[in-house]
Amino acid sequence: MAKKIDTHAHLGECCVFGLYATEEDILRRMDESGVDATIIQPYPGATDYHQRHDEIADLCARHPGRFFGLASVSPHVGKDKYQREIERCVKDLKFVALKLHTIGHAVNPLTEDGDLVFATAFQFGIPAMVHTGAGIPFSLPALCMPAANKYPDLKIILAHAGGGIVSAEAQVAASICKNLYLETSWCLGEDIRWMINTIGPDRIMMGADLPSNVPVEFAKYKALEIEPAVYDKVMGETAIDVFKLTW
Repeated sequence: MAKKIDTHAHLGECCVFGLYATEEDILRRMDESGVDATIIQPYPGATDYHQRHDEIADLCARHPGRFFGLASVSPHVGKDKYQREIERCVKDLKFVALKLHTIGHAVNPLTEDGDLVFATAFQFGIPAMVHTGAGIPFSLPALCMPAANKYPDLKIILAHAGGGIVSAEAQVAASICKNLYLETSWCLGEDIRWMINTIGPDRIMMGADLPSNVPVEFAKYKALEIEPAVYDKVMGETAIDVFKLTW
């Protein structure tokens, strides 16, 4: 049976959005919806990203194969400090990707600090996930196109695929740049169908963002009544390929 992967989840507190996600809530929602594995990251408003990365690594160790870590650090901490932490996460903690949170970290993807994120992901051979949707103008999907062109071998995942706000722009950007991938949390169901039909299931992946949103995202995909082979791709196979997940 094909694995189901939630590609977008957070652990701990967020002082930016006033949110908190516990291990218990995450596991309960995974079990309820039949999620085999979750890719998990700190919130952008984590009070101590270093500690949160350690907690995520511990979670992965205690539940092998059920969780994979994704690093999230503001590049505004400075190039050396940023790259040291990403290197630690990739080499020591075995994380599978990193995050540029355009609104939570207040980063324009077109700036020097924005480029640092893409360059670091490319350097360590991991995908870069970028927040899109809420938080315009920094969160406009089109702002990732220059990086996609600069680093053509880098897989860039547009988190939320425009979040229903600018999902059309995310779809257009991905149609132009073949190394842009769409994670569809908070998108309308018909937006997801449109993305699958135009971009193809090999670059579309399910994500939930919040524990309470896991059953909602599953319900949206089930309601689309897409072909079983396509469903398996967008619900897990694409993520396994993009993040190079192994068990």
